[in-house]
Amino acid sequence: MKYTSRKKLLGLTAAAVMTLAPLSSLADTAASALVTGGSLNLRETASLSAKVLGQYPTGTLVEIVEKGDEWHKVSVNGKDGYMMSKYLSTATTSQTATVRTNTGIGLNVREEPSLHGTIITSVKNGGTVTVLQKGATWCRVSVDGKEGFMATQYLSFGGSGSSGSGTVVSGKVAVVNNPKATQVLNLRQSPSLNAKVLAYYRNGAKVTILQDSGSWYKVQTEDGKLGYMMKQYLRVTDETTQVKPFTATTMNVNGGKIVNMRAGASLKASILRTVPVGTKVTVKEHTTDWCKVEVDGQEGYISTWFLKW
Repeated sequence: MKYTSRKKLLGLTAAAVMTLAPLSSLADTAASALVTGGSLNLRETASLSAKVLGQYPTGTLVEIVEKGDEWHKVSVNGKDGYMMSKYLSTATTSQTATVRTNTGIGLNVREEPSLHGTIITSVKNGGTVTVLQKGATWCRVSVDGKEGFMATQYLSFGGSGSSGSGTVVSGKVAVVNNPKATQVLNLRQSPSLNAKVLAYYRNGAKVTILQDSGSWYKVQTEDGKLGYMMKQYLRVTDETTQVKPFTATTMNVNGGKIVNMRAGASLKASILRTVPVGTKVTVKEHTTDWCKVEVDGQEGYISTWFLKW
């Protein structure tokens, strides 16, 4: 089986011209592909009998290190191995997405779909990018003629806050509305049909909408669980309710070690303190862009995009 190493050739070219151009202009984004075959095995060698190093669901964006006829050598989440080429799609699209980070420095574009990838450039909150490949965790994007990767969860693909029943805001109540009374609606860990199922609910169960996520709503159930439900099986009502306090953990998609807690839900609000990444906080109010939180008995606001649960 013959492999062609695109990355190796590009690396040699870059080295040859390094004295002629600044480093920022030499960004070499790797070839990428999306997993399309359900849970796809990453194997140690290019063989169905080889050791399985991991399984990755549809929508996972992988870096192609070497292309082959039946197998591609790939890198995914820091692991190198082989995946069957027929279950990897290299097709590209062209859709516009808006950066939604609510940070002063914006969202980084990286050379690889990893927080360890070299930063090519960054786009401020509200800026638009062209998405070439949309993955569950990372997207391949084009920005000002440069290609790279951005974290999917910080990109809005339009339609934010809208549904068939009008504008949806955090705190709106929705009712599970399956086509048949015998059916149940899954609450999933992330907005994907391949995500882990946390619980399931029958018709009439009420949930509180926290955030619009394309064809999904991030919701809180009456028993306090957090997760995602498909919009098409929820009927939004005119009722509103308070979000029940829950625990979240601070994170920083830009690779920083702290996040800011502010006096109000605005980048112009004063910074009350900085919170280390990995800190557990109590979320008392949740909106698309900001959450009111409590840390060590002190209340303030942290960007929703810098919290995970």
